[in-house]
Amino acid sequence: MTQPEEITQRSKNNEGPQSSKLLGSGIKTWWLLLMLPIEEYLLKIKIHPNILTISTLVVGVITGLAYHYGLIFIGGILVLGGSTFDIFDGRVARAQGINSESGAFFDSSLDRISEAFIYVGLLSLFQGTIFAYIVFFILVSTTMVSYTRARAEGLGVKCEVGIMQRTERVVYLGVLSVFNFFGNLIANAFGYGSDDYLLKLSLILILAFSSYTALQRMVHVMGTLKKRESENAPDLESETEPEIAES
Repeated sequence: MTQPEEITQRSKNNEGPQSSKLLGSGIKTWWLLLMLPIEEYLLKIKIHPNILTISTLVVGVITGLAYHYGLIFIGGILVLGGSTFDIFDGRVARAQGINSESGAFFDSSLDRISEAFIYVGLLSLFQGTIFAYIVFFILVSTTMVSYTRARAEGLGVKCEVGIMQRTERVVYLGVLSVFNFFGNLIANAFGYGSDDYLLKLSLILILAFSSYTALQRMVHVMGTLKKRESENAPDLESETEPEIAES
């Protein structure tokens, strides 16, 4: 898909959306093109990126409440809307020339808090069922996905591997939550009842792929560190005993 200059120039490292095994770059580019008029308006009114970052957190709290009260369709809309705010803050910062490491850190920190509120809402929705445990382990696995990257980069290892990162989690949860209502209608028509099958499917997929991603990153980082250690280790075989001069 052809990408306008605005798409690439305002993306991280001046690159367009990157494809992954679970989400193609075409879908990401299509979404950015759809949201481009809103992005241009935000630049026109010169909104500060931190306001968008805080808005992501506010939307995350409201999303958690929506799931808590069983408003799954609204929750899905808010998940997708909140993720869009999260996209805008970095792109607006780069377009305004005020992107910084402190801003990136602030954004990442609030993203984790926002996501936690969403999953706490889902935990409340499914309390007393096996899916409460699934949501809990999603929190554990997604924390490990973030931690392994942060720890690796602290050790000087680039760690962007993994089939399910935050973008993929947002899309799977948001889209399947939106279509959950229609899934319930179809399930009712076939006599299976309204049991939120699509929402539950999204949670199973997120848990499976997030756990796999955390494992991928652990293997990648351990392999890289061991290779670096072996390269930096002294070559003992090359060291020889000093010769003793004959008297």
